[in-house]
Amino acid sequence: MDKSCVSNPTGVVVAGVGGQGVITLSQLILGAAWKSGYFAIQSEVHGMSQRGGSVNAQIIFDKVEVSSPTILEGTASLIIGMEPLEALRYFNLLRKDASVICSTSPVRNMPIYPNLDMLIAELKKIDGTFLVDTDKISEELESKGAGNMVLLGAASKKLPFTEVIWHQTIKDRFAGKEQSIIDKNIEAFNHGKKLYSM
Repeated sequence: MDKSCVSNPTGVVVAGVGGQGVITLSQLILGAAWKSGYFAIQSEVHGMSQRGGSVNAQIIFDKVEVSSPTILEGTASLIIGMEPLEALRYFNLLRKDASVICSTSPVRNMPIYPNLDMLIAELKKIDGTFLVDTDKISEELESKGAGNMVLLGAASKKLPFTEVIWHQTIKDRFAGKEQSIIDKNIEAFNHGKKLYSM
């Protein structure tokens, strides 16, 4: 039997709130998958995104054609959490050997936001969790949106795409922007990749 024809999809969940860039990050993953020769599809749920509500995108890719854009419970390989509470919402989708790359910077978009220490403790219950203080790193890199790309850089260590593919995908996604913006995004991506290696 040809093992290359056996379905073994990878499911990635990107979770955050409206305005954080969830869709942009998911499109970068989708683009990297396509450029790497995978079949890939994406679904997204905006909810009350215009009001800072919950937003998630799900990407599934495989070497054989995939038919469903929805990740089933217990099958996700990776969660990229742009906000700790939002990441926890999708823990039921994780398979046993999954990874979580998550920001520790909360978006307090509700009257009673859960205790942050409690959220972090819950995140740490997954062995494959890697936490990033995206607010602090954004300040260090002097770039407001750097945290997202740092998360993606860290997450890239768990995805089967080369650095060349990632850099080209980032360049293509921000092709209409100034070169300095493209360079800043690649710098933040590389920082996250290096950070995860520590």
